[in-house]
Amino acid sequence: MLHAIPTSSAIILVSTLLTYTSAVSTQDVASQYGLTASYNFTFPDETLNSADANTWIDGQWSLYNKKGVDWGNSDIVFSPDPSTSTSTLVRRQESSTSSSKSSTKTKTSSAASSSSTASTTTSVAYPASTNLDGEAPVLRIEYPQGSYSKKTGGTQFYADPLMSTDAKVASSSSGSNTTTTGQYERMMLSYDVWFPSGYAWNQGGKLPGLRGGPDPKGCSGGNQTDGTTCFSTRLMWRPNGAGEVYAYIPTSQKNFCSQSQVTCNSDYGTSLARGSFSFVTGQWQTIQLLVILNEVGTANGIVELWYNGVQALSFQNLVIRTSTNLNSVGGLFFSSFFGGDDSSWATPTDQFVYFKNIQLYAGAGASNVTGDKATVSSATPVQVILGGWTILGSVVLALFGLSVL
Repeated sequence: MLHAIPTSSAIILVSTLLTYTSAVSTQDVASQYGLTASYNFTFPDETLNSADANTWIDGQWSLYNKKGVDWGNSDIVFSPDPSTSTSTLVRRQESSTSSSKSSTKTKTSSAASSSSTASTTTSVAYPASTNLDGEAPVLRIEYPQGSYSKKTGGTQFYADPLMSTDAKVASSSSGSNTTTTGQYERMMLSYDVWFPSGYAWNQGGKLPGLRGGPDPKGCSGGNQTDGTTCFSTRLMWRPNGAGEVYAYIPTSQKNFCSQSQVTCNSDYGTSLARGSFSFVTGQWQTIQLLVILNEVGTANGIVELWYNGVQALSFQNLVIRTSTNLNSVGGLFFSSFFGGDDSSWATPTDQFVYFKNIQLYAGAGASNVTGDKATVSSATPVQVILGGWTILGSVVLALFGLSVL
């Protein structure tokens, strides 16, 4: 005899099935979209204080024009993996222009040797523990109590290790245009992120994403774009960990801002599919963010995101650029802080977020998806996949007699 399954149990079962049946690997996505080039951001083999961490990042991570970290030098530390350590406290040596001897067994570096700290008086932050417990160190970013944007906490820098003038279109790439400028017009960023248990989300904050264009400073902080000089697509957490892609892209496309799952802000960035997934605390979670540039004059740019291997959102009718001056997706926009433009966004206490397995994948060929003319027609409805609810989800729901809305 068959028994009815309670709705709550059915939803849990569906979610579990989707996790196992819909999850894709980073390599799967790279292969599907013809991302033939890759770059792994190397990590040290031991913990580093903030001065040595800046030296490592400056020397190893191909920062834009070798300019160093934009700001937040003291908030960067290579620390033990939080999954093996509960120690998140920070120790500082105030008002120092050079690093004291590192608490690790590694060589001692001076902050003066780092281009990003040579001319400023700053404090040096240390990991609270140097015991790696057999695991590789991870990148720890600090958000001091009361900080919110305005360079008061967190950090920001731009890394573009995958620059090319002779990129080739992969024959197997999905939705690619066979014509190319030789630049990387499509790119995916993948990384793991950890929010400690009890993390106080407040109103929200920024997380790393992708950026491109000849202007390395615009497309954030209220600096809007017309699609000729830059774009950016970072992630954000919102109250209770709700996630979204936070984009600085042109919003002049007719009917763009009135579409479902698009929230425009006349002064700041555009929220794409806010709440389509949620960050959790106390565990590692994987983000895969894909950006494919539109053909100039056509609204067919693509932004897609996978959360723990399950597709959370897909936009395929975006105007990301309006000029061939913006000819590539440049690279990693590591931008992370609380905010928001005022103190209502501030973190209520000292907090930390951890990152590891940061990787870029890139390929040639702008989007070849059918799209409206960017300057004439209204945009077609956005294709949004929310929280992994795919066709399979509809089928499974039907098996339980649940309606699909």
